[in-house]
Amino acid sequence: MDKRIINAAIAILFSIAMIVILFTGCGKAKEDIVTNKDESADIIAESEPDTSLPTSEEEIIDEEEEEAPSEEKTEEKREEGQAISDTFDQGVSYILRSGGVTPEIDYETIKYKAAERDSELQVNKKAPKEIEERLKADKVKKIRMHRSGNGATLDFDVYTDPEEGYIDKIVSTEYGSEGREVTGFYYKNGELLYTYRYLDDLYGINADDARKSGGQRCFFVNDFLSECYATYGESNESVTAASYDTVNPDIQKEYDDLEAELINRAYVNYNTLKDIPSTAKVYGYVADEYGGTLANTKVTISSEANGYKKSVMTNGDGYYEFVVPINTADWYNMLFEYGDFADSEVNDICIRPRTVEYPIGVTYMAPEGNNKHDKKTFLLDVTKQSPDKLREDQYEVVLSYNTEKISGLKPFTLDLNSGKYETHDNQIITVDSGTDYKYFVTDQVNGKSGNDMTNDMSLSEVQVKVYNKIGLVASFQVPVGNSGVVWEVFEVKGSEIIPSNNYYFQSGKNIFFK
Repeated sequence: MDKRIINAAIAILFSIAMIVILFTGCGKAKEDIVTNKDESADIIAESEPDTSLPTSEEEIIDEEEEEAPSEEKTEEKREEGQAISDTFDQGVSYILRSGGVTPEIDYETIKYKAAERDSELQVNKKAPKEIEERLKADKVKKIRMHRSGNGATLDFDVYTDPEEGYIDKIVSTEYGSEGREVTGFYYKNGELLYTYRYLDDLYGINADDARKSGGQRCFFVNDFLSECYATYGESNESVTAASYDTVNPDIQKEYDDLEAELINRAYVNYNTLKDIPSTAKVYGYVADEYGGTLANTKVTISSEANGYKKSVMTNGDGYYEFVVPINTADWYNMLFEYGDFADSEVNDICIRPRTVEYPIGVTYMAPEGNNKHDKKTFLLDVTKQSPDKLREDQYEVVLSYNTEKISGLKPFTLDLNSGKYETHDNQIITVDSGTDYKYFVTDQVNGKSGNDMTNDMSLSEVQVKVYNKIGLVASFQVPVGNSGVVWEVFEVKGSEIIPSNNYYFQSGKNIFFK
């Protein structure tokens, strides 16, 4: 939307500029937005969905007590609204049907249209809060897709009621040149009730500030847009279906376009994602003892508890990949076989829920009798206990790497609530599990010198291991063959560890390399 219109926004409740802001997917200034994804690596930033309502919206909901909308349905599209059971067998079946290819989602084709507006019907302002309460018991899965048309990568966090089978909430994160557009959709029995949207940078720095710069929230009833709120500075501006006839045709078109887009996107998301189970891409490289790539290595991944086994051959670059179901019953094991070389194994691969990609790193192989590299690797060696000094609510995070290949790697933590960040000099740090934060590894030497497109860190056998008071709980290997100086490793929300494994070059605010 033209910036001069936004600048004209001053104090009149239904001024055209305020309404235009309302209908724009707003965000931070361009110079504050990260625009540096490593597209060549096809490893894109994970979303960190915000399941809480903006403070300003909570105030609106608290101030207004509204009647719940009629339960009458206007479309047949919700008759089959329950999601499939997200089980290992469902994952296997889906991978066979899809061929393990990242699915596409189509927003360009208009499949679902808004119903006729009835300005007499009032929205249920309490619905978002009621749904948020239900989310505490919901099952959550993350699905990665590509958008047809522009090819953008989207991550979806899907919250499903385990008893009823209906999706309660979907948070989509679309990565673009100006950052990431985060949109939340709330449903009741498959019917859209509420949406929010804001534009944030790729690192999730203080999402509340992003919403205050232009957060948008819209209420729906019986499949039409009833009213919206936009946060601009410290104030809220609203537009309702009842005021539609009082504004000029340009503003009416803005309203119509927003309604059409959100209705179509909400039900495309719902009806697509309800049939997709949790899966993750597992990938890596195989090399000989000198680092040369090994093509035509047989790589087998298996899960004993699920009776599952799948084999592939490495390509000319020594690269392999699998798409596998999220495995909560046990850990995956991998076997590498190449000619008369000694077999190698990578065991205890723990693919945690909400993982979309899991890099294994480089697996080295050598002729029989050459012990330069271990033949067995245990990513989660539970015999290694963390220090007794840890409290129940703490994690110890240990960074290790091959110092012969690189120097100057440092941990970086970001508090997602306050926006405060810190570069740590120690490779071992202790953090509280009750804080929402992200953990990164940064290449300080190359980052400070401006050598952003180096692949030094990705080829330096970097590992991050997370311990609690009992022992090792998570292990992460750096994505191999990527250019960049920032590795986003994982996020902690409460006590939950959510894998990221994303790789970037540069940073919008240069916060990593001061």
